[in-house]
Amino acid sequence: MFSKRGRILSLGCLAVFLYVSVASWAFAAGNEIRFGYIALDQLHSPAVMVMKEKKLLEAAGFTVKWSEFLAGTHVLREMASESIDFASCGAVPILAAHAQDVKLAVIAGANREGSSLIVDNSVKTIKDLDGKKIATPGLGSIQDAMVAQLARANKIRIQRMAMRVSEMPLFLRKKEIDGFIAWAPHPSRAIVEKSGYELLVSHDLMPDHQCCVLAARESLLRSEPETVNKLLEIYLEAYKWFLENPDESIKLLAQNTGMTENIVRQALDTVKYPYPPYCDVASMRSLAQDLMSTGKITAVKEGDLDSFMENLYRPELLEKISRTERP
Repeated sequence: MFSKRGRILSLGCLAVFLYVSVASWAFAAGNEIRFGYIALDQLHSPAVMVMKEKKLLEAAGFTVKWSEFLAGTHVLREMASESIDFASCGAVPILAAHAQDVKLAVIAGANREGSSLIVDNSVKTIKDLDGKKIATPGLGSIQDAMVAQLARANKIRIQRMAMRVSEMPLFLRKKEIDGFIAWAPHPSRAIVEKSGYELLVSHDLMPDHQCCVLAARESLLRSEPETVNKLLEIYLEAYKWFLENPDESIKLLAQNTGMTENIVRQALDTVKYPYPPYCDVASMRSLAQDLMSTGKITAVKEGDLDSFMENLYRPELLEKISRTERP
């Protein structure tokens, strides 16, 4: 016969067992994942494209609500209202949103570099950009930040205009702007169509910079760690597939961007895909400092930058999974 204490312990163990069983059943039955990504941004976040096209999350038992957005700032508004669980977008809007108390956790990188500054043939040098109209994806994008940094470094004034990246080549061809900076493959499209030429690539502006990242709502790391870990495993599986199957990947990219395979191949030359996809912390710090110096981040002080970055970027999750992949 059990003692009273023994009965309490037994009931406690039973409760734990039931909780674990129910949690496991719920996971197997299909937790819902709400995932936000940027329209026509598949060259910068190809693993997300592969996950979506090949239904890798669904195959793992998840139900997925995919949401497409025009820019990272739109994605992060949804994350702030907890309407989105995971997002793939640029590091700059992630940094700005996290500083505004949108609790995020960057769990992996996507790409590095991958943007180009395309200009009218009348622009020959950086100094010729003085007073010119240059379209960017908008305030809060890394592309806009790079143009602002270029202007400050060269002591010139550039008129930055927010515009949809898909419309930039047309506006340049009509000479309503003097140039634009955008993520691949849109610059390659403009070059092929002879709307302008490539003055600089992001390697010239900010070598090896972190561009896009994979982020989760910070609360999920505590409330649903299994979901976060499983999604990250699938993300890495998709990332590896992309790198190991270049021909099929190019076909998928062409289908998803509406570009020709020739344009996609040309665009891929400007993008870096490190594996495992750790983030370049130095460039993210530099981007954060730039946002602070220009007043776009005001809540973080210089002395708090280390703790700010440590709270945002969580490489230990990727490290744990990567260790199991090593021979």
